[in-house]
Amino acid sequence: MSNAWRALSAVAVLGLLASGCSKHEAAAPQAADVGWLTGGHDDAQTYHSPLQQVDEANAGRLGFGWSYDLETTHGQEATPVVVDGVMYASAPWGFVHAVDARTGRRRWVFDPKVDNSITSKVCCGIVSRGLAFAEGRVFTASIDGRLSALDAKDGKQLWQVDTIVDHERGYTVTGSPYIAGDVVVIGNSGGELDARGYISAYRISSGELAWRFFTVPGSAQGPFEHPELEVAAKTWDPKSRWDVGLGGTVWDGMAYDAKLDLLYVGVGNSALYPRKLRSPNGGDNLYVSSILAIHPKTGRLAWHYQTTPGDQWDYTATQKKILADLRIGDRTRQVLMQAPKNGFFYVLDRATGELLSAKPYVPVTWASGVDEKTGRAMETGQGDYSNGPKLVFPSPAGGHNWHPMAFNPDTGLVYIPTLEASAVFWMPDAPYVYAKGGPNTGALYAFPAAHAGNWGLESPAAKHLPPLSELGKGQPDTTIRGFLRAWDPVANKVVWEVETSGQWAGQMNALWNGGGVMTTSGNLVFQGQSTGALHVYRATDGHPLAAIDIGTSIMAAPMTYELDGIQYVAVMAGFGGALGGVHPVGTAAERYGNAGRIVAFKLDGGPVPKPAEKEHVSTVPRPAVERFGSAADIQTGNDLLKRNCARCHANEGPGAIPDLRWMSAQTHQEFEDIVLKGVRAAKGMGSFAGLITPAQAQQIRAAVVDSAWRAYEAAQNTPQSAPHVPTTAPELPRSPEPVPGREPTTASNGASR
Repeated sequence: MSNAWRALSAVAVLGLLASGCSKHEAAAPQAADVGWLTGGHDDAQTYHSPLQQVDEANAGRLGFGWSYDLETTHGQEATPVVVDGVMYASAPWGFVHAVDARTGRRRWVFDPKVDNSITSKVCCGIVSRGLAFAEGRVFTASIDGRLSALDAKDGKQLWQVDTIVDHERGYTVTGSPYIAGDVVVIGNSGGELDARGYISAYRISSGELAWRFFTVPGSAQGPFEHPELEVAAKTWDPKSRWDVGLGGTVWDGMAYDAKLDLLYVGVGNSALYPRKLRSPNGGDNLYVSSILAIHPKTGRLAWHYQTTPGDQWDYTATQKKILADLRIGDRTRQVLMQAPKNGFFYVLDRATGELLSAKPYVPVTWASGVDEKTGRAMETGQGDYSNGPKLVFPSPAGGHNWHPMAFNPDTGLVYIPTLEASAVFWMPDAPYVYAKGGPNTGALYAFPAAHAGNWGLESPAAKHLPPLSELGKGQPDTTIRGFLRAWDPVANKVVWEVETSGQWAGQMNALWNGGGVMTTSGNLVFQGQSTGALHVYRATDGHPLAAIDIGTSIMAAPMTYELDGIQYVAVMAGFGGALGGVHPVGTAAERYGNAGRIVAFKLDGGPVPKPAEKEHVSTVPRPAVERFGSAADIQTGNDLLKRNCARCHANEGPGAIPDLRWMSAQTHQEFEDIVLKGVRAAKGMGSFAGLITPAQAQQIRAAVVDSAWRAYEAAQNTPQSAPHVPTTAPELPRSPEPVPGREPTTASNGASR
């Protein structure tokens, strides 16, 4: 029996087993309650619930149940758990909130008391992707790498361990801990910096380190921390940049099969990105961009499968993995399914690692396909940017990013939040110089997107590139779009899709409008959007059933649970994460602000209360200081800005993170103290001392001032340009007429565990 199941009371287990009743029976009050036990509902991480009280016939009646203020404006990427009537939710920095799942009333809050200077090492937002629950304990990781076990009753810390092996390197933790047998497992972030990836397993009862598995070798000759690294070292050039760490961080996406007693782990991208810098003579570079099956009792590897050998495009395999039993051919197979960044949907035998299928679910140009005999991707050469810039599909955002996908055993479909986007990769002219604890990608990329700021082809760092008409010749349409796709993992095809680009098709926000996904045996699929709407679709064909406007942008996957005969649907709401410092016009964050909250829904609950609308500046202000610095200084400053700052300060519009172009004169005077001395660390701006010099700080400031003046001058020369004013919320579809109920089916508790 898995720890997720062991966490439930006997009453709750009976309730979960009872949920296989007909739809009519499920609507009546039940004596037992049904929770949501892991981030993905179960050990198999299906993001599927067997609950059916809310179904395709009444989904349009969902309304407000309760809300809870998370007291932060950082992005919300986690899915809470509910055990015995209490919801446990992880929030940015590593906070944990325990609330009454019936009312939203606070029970306790855990503050990890993080030193805010860690922000200089944060890649993609101060976020948390979840927590774990077992044996009456809540397990949470803070962004600075501390893993804590909390008493679920009162939040008291029972033990805490520091999971980071070298604090001088660019390590952070944004992922969720996972339970596997008698250990709790955690990975780390920092693949874009100089981290050397690993996962650590700790005893649930004591916090004692049980084992640690490094995902890449520390050298070609050893010593090797465990035997698997000696095998991996043979796939690296002996002259590889061992000093840089090489990446391979495990920042998300695990699952556990209790019957096989195997833990499945997704490994992230390489660092440096370009092969010619990282491992000059080539090689597969194990275990970057791989799926690992590990024996949780020993920490030894059972099998591995590398989705992207020699990855050089940030094609992480850290996306959520789902375990299921599928009828393939004439037999039922125990499978693992994943849609990693590289654009192929993989179905593997989870006992052996055998590849069963791998087909593209978005446009792919770096490879023509996957050889199903060898399991290797067949590269086309379009992704080789070693001798010049190349337009590559998918972009580093992936065909599928961190946003959870879901599997419904009733329909047999996997629901994937997908991205159709390309990026232009190139290597800078300047020689690569290792930055200890800082960004170390060794390559640059830009999106062919409108309003992409420092991440677009119109950015100063990309202005020397050939035009898109030349780079995109013979390539797929480069218009950025997002879709919710229902994928048949047996037939390997899209069954239905809904475009989630909203008003932003072709713009960067088309990448982030569609959030994570949850599905239920009520024949429903739920997905939130940055517009602030929670959308509900019919699982069989994608027919829209409801869109509930909550006034807060949604990225995280929703969840559902039943208490006292009432089914609730809940979601953590708040915009942020990678490039999420900007709130594009039309998002709820732009209109209402970005105060994070949990919102719960129930049938006939009524409208959701919205935050007060923000006031917006209607004109582009005159910059506070005059231009300074040479053209060379400004160009260097733009390069430094993109490398060190743009992952937070996108500088393209209103948002939670300041647009540096509109700094006050006083902030300009304090710039070096802010950047190099960390005087605003308490506000989330840690020191970058050691990563940039005082002269480089001034080059960055010169580039920001130049950018501010260009924006101001453009506004002055365009007198008919519309001022920036509060936007109206996009029109949401009305709830359709009730859909006749489908024939009652036998509900499933999800994929086998």
